[in-house]
Amino acid sequence: MVCSLTKSPTSDPARMERIGELLARAVARRCRREELEKARQNQKRIAEDADPILIFIAQVGECSPLEVRERFSLSRSTAFRRLDAMVKSGHLAKSGSTRNTRYAVI
Repeated sequence: MVCSLTKSPTSDPARMERIGELLARAVARRCRREELEKARQNQKRIAEDADPILIFIAQVGECSPLEVRERFSLSRSTAFRRLDAMVKSGHLAKSGSTRNTRYAVI
């Protein structure tokens, strides 16, 4: 009986490439699973009647004011006013400045 690993040497690089592809997909799946689990844990800490913006940020992890404005169809001033209120109340953490501002659930 011939072992399947004793095929021609030209198949070894193809086999190694396939193994690399499968490993990369497995790592990507695990990362996505961990991100989803982290988002679920953040969601559990937020009350169901909480501000929709707060719930959205808990689901995505962190976001910019522009993402909030686009998601909820808010004006620039309204989005910043509501985000700043949540920062002052201790629900959100603000990082960065100007165009690099990000908000995340504490």
